[in-house]
Amino acid sequence: MLKNVILKNFKCFKDETIFKTNRLNLLTGINGRGKSSLLQSILLITQSNWNIWDKNENPIYPNSSYLELGGYKDIKNSYTTQRDISVGFDLAIREETNIRYVIEENEQDNLTLNAKLHLENEDLSVKEISTFFRNIHYVSADRIGPKKYFEKISIPKSIHTGAKGEYTINVLYYSEKLDLTVHENLYLGNDSYSIVIQTEEWLNYILDGANLNLIGKEEESSVLTLLMNNKNDGKTYKSVNIGFGYSYILPLIVTGLIAKPGEVVILENPEAHLHPRAQSRISEFFAKVASTGVQVFIESHSEHILNGLRVASLNQNVFIDHSDINILYFNEGFEHHEIQINEKGKIDNWPTGFFDQQDIDISSIFKWSR
Repeated sequence: MLKNVILKNFKCFKDETIFKTNRLNLLTGINGRGKSSLLQSILLITQSNWNIWDKNENPIYPNSSYLELGGYKDIKNSYTTQRDISVGFDLAIREETNIRYVIEENEQDNLTLNAKLHLENEDLSVKEISTFFRNIHYVSADRIGPKKYFEKISIPKSIHTGAKGEYTINVLYYSEKLDLTVHENLYLGNDSYSIVIQTEEWLNYILDGANLNLIGKEEESSVLTLLMNNKNDGKTYKSVNIGFGYSYILPLIVTGLIAKPGEVVILENPEAHLHPRAQSRISEFFAKVASTGVQVFIESHSEHILNGLRVASLNQNVFIDHSDINILYFNEGFEHHEIQINEKGKIDNWPTGFFDQQDIDISSIFKWSR
């Protein structure tokens, strides 16, 4: 689990900035003020760790499957002459410890950076750190929409759905072969603990109706087709003929179901293409995912996501406490505020600009309708 993220000279964070993190984290606030940069610092180390590192030689790969950030000048803060970039974490793997990557320019290759890894606890091996970061799941805001079919491909060894959800259908296919099951906290219905059936159950709950049928599972087929329906009448259709939200939410649900305790899930804009009720329910789902021991980061601008988490903190069937939820609000001045939900689901320290636009608009309606 990530306890803190410490950034210096990384993108918009010139001075050392510490972000406290919790089991379930909501990042929200003004556009372009550092939310994505915070998540990108984690994902940069994640995709660089897909190769096992040596403590003294740690190549940083700014452009890979999760991120394409460019080169050194794109990552370094432009308002300082300091050349080193520092990305640090307080980790709880076997025990709490601090690790820090000091990232330097590679003059021979601008698209590959150099880094030195500093370990507070020398007993923690580089392999343990690499294993932790390789098992971070990420689903971006730019997800794949409905498609008629998907080619059968090998899924990553550290099973994940891909930043765009590109592996989702193949993960569903292989989940049956690998006999993957879901955590008991996430189990819905009475039929099966399988990933495929639980995906259907959660889609049905979140979207008020869903059927799934995976075609092409026989060995002779080289493609997979996902048939869907937004009714529970047993009929299914090509996903291109079903609402866009079904395909957009699918990698989120599968990611939450396959994540294991101790792993990390990072999600961007889970509310995209979803009705407000569905947004609230997807919050409940990821609160339950967090209750299994998975650390969850959600970047969102939706008040329905926020309020869904507040409801989840009070719901005795979700198994998560208000003290497990951390909200980071990023304001106009590139500052972040830590906002807490209290034991009654309320927020006491409500800063200006934090989901207050509805009140502002209603006030304007009363003002101009007189």
